[in-house]
Amino acid sequence: MPTNLLARLPALLAFLALSGSAGLSAQFGEQLTEADDPTLRLGDLPTAEGVAEPAFYDRVRRLMSGKPKARKRAARALARADESVLIPLVDAYFFSPNEARPELRQALEELSGKEFGSRYRDWFEYIGGREDLETPRGYVAWKGELFSRIDPAYRRILSPETTVRLRLREVQWGGVPLDGIPAIDDPESVPADTARFMRDTDTVFGVSLGGEHRAYPVKVLSWHELLNDTVGGQPIALSFCTLCGSGILYLAEDTSGSRILFGTSGLLYRSNKLMFDHATRSLWSNLTGEAVVGERAAEGARLEMLPMTLTRWDAWRQRHPDTTIMRPDPAAAQRSGYRYIEGAADEARAGVEFPVWRRSDALERNERIYALRIRGEAKAYPLGKLREEILIHDTLGGLPIVIIFDSASGAVRAYERGDRRFRIPGIAPVRQLRAEDGTVWRLAEEGLAPAGGGDLLPRVPGHVAFWFGWYAFYPETGVY
Repeated sequence: MPTNLLARLPALLAFLALSGSAGLSAQFGEQLTEADDPTLRLGDLPTAEGVAEPAFYDRVRRLMSGKPKARKRAARALARADESVLIPLVDAYFFSPNEARPELRQALEELSGKEFGSRYRDWFEYIGGREDLETPRGYVAWKGELFSRIDPAYRRILSPETTVRLRLREVQWGGVPLDGIPAIDDPESVPADTARFMRDTDTVFGVSLGGEHRAYPVKVLSWHELLNDTVGGQPIALSFCTLCGSGILYLAEDTSGSRILFGTSGLLYRSNKLMFDHATRSLWSNLTGEAVVGERAAEGARLEMLPMTLTRWDAWRQRHPDTTIMRPDPAAAQRSGYRYIEGAADEARAGVEFPVWRRSDALERNERIYALRIRGEAKAYPLGKLREEILIHDTLGGLPIVIIFDSASGAVRAYERGDRRFRIPGIAPVRQLRAEDGTVWRLAEEGLAPAGGGDLLPRVPGHVAFWFGWYAFYPETGVY
């Protein structure tokens, strides 16, 4: 496949899926059986793994690829089945060729009493919003079987015995196989004064850990979406879900202190990136840092979020003259058809959206917010509001905080504030705050540092995201 087509594969397949103009069963794997047994009832049917599953899965398989008469019989039978069959029926709709879709649509409409037409998006959002609809037995194996047509590795990830800590019906394929978007592992970094590949206005993810500062160009991460590195002696994973606009930094180690290496799974949950770890192939959420499928999910594993700053390269370099910056690998770009130019990745996937049923019109869908979640309480701070007010005092999860917006760079930083209130002495760029008692505090990446020495007021980890992505996970969120 030409590299430029590979780079656009997610956009192409997302368009096909959402428009209802193509199916995938003819493209991936062999056709399913065309046989039809008129004596089959909705009892239990043994699968290849020897695990009993409801027999309606076999009917759904026949709907996907059987002969026309077999499809019609299967559709009539499924129209009388339990409503839970709607969930695998919607999965099947995505994977089916055009000629099989009329019978699938008939079964969906008769069973649900709804008429959403031929758009997969509408059916997907319908079953997502049916919180009363129980997931049928055997669904994990069914989903693994379908996804294995794209990549056999998905069958292992979604095996019948695996632990699942999300609504699996809302997991969808994002357009690439497992590891189909190459992560960046332990990249070369260079001093700031040698970074001829950067423009002052380029945006970077700035990381400060253990006394070390490093910048990662957004124009590179917008393509690769995932980075594994070590900064200040700490293993990190920078996970960037471009669909949700959420670039988040995590401490990438398990409870024993061993490093966790991540890759891109090719799967999405509520339009948000699912990562996988190479050791156990468990799936992890970009937005929450939780293990949601697999061995790590059974352990209840969750990654610690670390502070990170989304800012301009010139602003980061001025604050941290000793910073290093990741050097892009031209060979990797050539192999994958990526253009490491600011905005190029966004242009390549322009218009790509995946269905999300839980929505709010409190803000515009793609309005950018600064997202914080403290002690279980979530809140969204629209960047437009932050740009207007510059300095915000708030309390979240019982913790008094101060949020500072730097209009010169677009950077947002949040800190604990205790019982203090601050003002900004001077103009942008914001380098320090003055408390009501007259003390001056310097904005450091790790915390607010008192000018005369003393304890820091710690940084509070947060991140930028699109409103729709944040709300889909935290519908109880407040909005500033």
